[in-house]
Amino acid sequence: MSFGICNLVTKMPTYQEKMDELARVQGGYFYPWKSTIAAGDGESAYTQMVRAALDTDLVVVEAGCGHGPDIPLFAARVHRYIAYDYSPGLLELAKEQVRALSLHNVELHLVDSDPERGGRIPAADASADLIVSRRGPTNFIRDARRVLKKGGRMIQLNPMHWMPDWNRDLPPRLRVAAEPVEIEPRIEALLEGQGLVFETARVIDVGEYLPSAQELWKYLSFLKDDPPAWNAVRGALEEVFAHYAGRQGLELRNRRFLWSARND
Repeated sequence: MSFGICNLVTKMPTYQEKMDELARVQGGYFYPWKSTIAAGDGESAYTQMVRAALDTDLVVVEAGCGHGPDIPLFAARVHRYIAYDYSPGLLELAKEQVRALSLHNVELHLVDSDPERGGRIPAADASADLIVSRRGPTNFIRDARRVLKKGGRMIQLNPMHWMPDWNRDLPPRLRVAAEPVEIEPRIEALLEGQGLVFETARVIDVGEYLPSAQELWKYLSFLKDDPPAWNAVRGALEEVFAHYAGRQGLELRNRRFLWSARND
């Protein structure tokens, strides 16, 4: 999938435009490659942690709800569920899902919660018991203390950077870029800026296995600006796959940072 816009000068799309394009092309924000993930992964741990925190009298905010995959998992278990995203395309898909499920306790908002762009969480002061976010933004942390009730909590799951051994053998335009700042200290600094600290924090790192070179191309191309077409890099990726793949496939590391914080 290419997001490049060709004109006299190539204009690269913004992240929001990429999200809208995913809504149009894929029908939602999800990873397009096929893989097998080992047991005990972070996504499952996040689902279990949030479900354990839910109750029928709670007001819950979901930051960065995307096309709404977590709404069916969580919303029916609480009193009021406020979800928002800044992608019009993804939010429209979430609205369609809420209508189809007849969830009358769900409110959906088109919002950018980044305070640096004048945004805020679409909830009143001291109104929420819990803020959740699966792979969503971290900017909501700067407004979380305003929104949370005393004793209210945040739970978030963040993808973590990983640099594969085979990165140097990839075509240059598909190589994994280094991450300038790891996610854990970045979130810790955001919490400290609001007078908050981690309640719990854990790194969950399990194997993920790609079954073919073409699935590797999908993995490496995802959300890249103007990635090379499959046929242009097929030979190089098949060489990487043949050299590094084991019996289960080519190993990735499915790394997630799962944390919670409390507004005491």
